Amino acid sequence: MRTLTPALRGDVITGIAVTLVGAVYYIATFWIQETKNIVTPRTFPAIVGIALIVLGLFLIGQAVYRSRKLAEVVPAGAASASSGASGVASGSGAADSGVEDEPAGVVLDAPEESKSKQVVLQFALFFIYLGILIPVGFLLSTAAFLMTMTSIYAPHRWIRNLIFSVLFSVIIYVAFVYGLAVYLPVGILG
Repeated sequence: MRTLTPALRGDVITGIAVTLVGAVYYIATFWIQETKNIVTPRTFPAIVGIALIVLGLFLIGQAVYRSRKLAEVVPAGAASASSGASGVASGSGAADSGVEDEPAGVVLDAPEESKSKQVVLQFALFFIYLGILIPVGFLLSTAAFLMTMTSIYAPHRWIRNLIFSVLFSVIIYVAFVYGLAVYLPVGILG
């Protein structure tokens, strides 16, 4: 684990956090009252909890796999990187032949961005969404949540974000209420 770059370490930490949130979310579904219907009020939250657990574990596994691949490549590339750097410094033909300074096969990380703040913001928005879901209602709170989340990634495309957020919320609401007979909170619209 000591070969983890800061980016991969961040992926592992995020994966652990997502897995823990999914586990808590799934465990919380056991307190939802069961009905005699095939699709119960517990079904969708359980699916979300399991999906969060799987995605968190996948993120951890992917980071560990990339770390191992990086560990295999870096020792072999480290020696050629030092010789390539000395060749360029001494004025050998590497610079004249148009060959890059980077050795082949070495994976370089992008400059560190403040992704941890973005992840914390997304979790905070999710918990705010959970807090306002029942009093405000599914349609309004889901549309607002999706609009906010999509605006984080594409703030300049607010019309597309708004259309997506409203359509997705309405389609899910209609599918659950009229298709599956699972009633979602109506909140201030009801």
